[in-house]
Amino acid sequence: MLLKKFIVFLLFVPVVALSQQAQIDLRHRPPEMIITDNKFSGPIVVIIDQLLSSIDVVPLWIDVPWPRTLRRAKNGKVDIVPRHSITSDRENFLLPMLLGYEDGTVYYLLGPHINKAEQYHKLEQLNKLNFGLLRDSYYGPHVDSFTSKTTTFANDIDQLMGMLLAKRIDVMPVKNLVWAERSYAKIKNKYNNLQYHLAEVNESFYHGKYISIPKQSKLRDKYHQLNCLLYQWRKSGKIDEIYMQHQALPYIQTFDDAGSKKQAMSCNKTIIK
Repeated sequence: MLLKKFIVFLLFVPVVALSQQAQIDLRHRPPEMIITDNKFSGPIVVIIDQLLSSIDVVPLWIDVPWPRTLRRAKNGKVDIVPRHSITSDRENFLLPMLLGYEDGTVYYLLGPHINKAEQYHKLEQLNKLNFGLLRDSYYGPHVDSFTSKTTTFANDIDQLMGMLLAKRIDVMPVKNLVWAERSYAKIKNKYNNLQYHLAEVNESFYHGKYISIPKQSKLRDKYHQLNCLLYQWRKSGKIDEIYMQHQALPYIQTFDDAGSKKQAMSCNKTIIK
């Protein structure tokens, strides 16, 4: 009789309750990661959802700002860190899984108070200006190579754009001009429609984008299994297909590079100790 009651109980237990859950911090970065009315979508969401489904783990999506995600990752408070660049500091607490490569460009927006913007045609000339950066974001080799005492940090692009128009900072690096233009359109009325200038100089660099498992996460022992699967999806074209289905530009996929060769090695491993 007791056994029958237990079986009946199991029939009414939700599937989620019987599966392991993984917490994923997401931020609104369209078109790859979209948060609308507490609904999560985009190619990154699909990829992570299918990766976790392969190990019978249910994703728990949470809207969290990027700087807080990094702090939570160090303490094992999040299980998946989506779509990011890797740095030597981040490698101390993250197990990266290569998603693909991006031929990125950093543009430099100059405040409306900067006269003769055309005079800035070398990266080194910008170093004398007051920078405004998104906290804990990676901007490429040049910005990463210097630390200015006058650098100001902010948690979102609207705050940075406001500081640029208010003359609190001189220069604002961005990796996405469309993203910057949307921010400007949103807040320009508060600043008498003052217009920023686009510096003639920019910086192009080739770098990888990753999905990572924090070393303190309970998913740590699944790292090689998931990393191998992601590598196989890159080679088969599945990652490209998911991106194109969402009208998003796919990453560059090459497999003779050191990053891809290292990722392929996960297919010969099982558990990370």
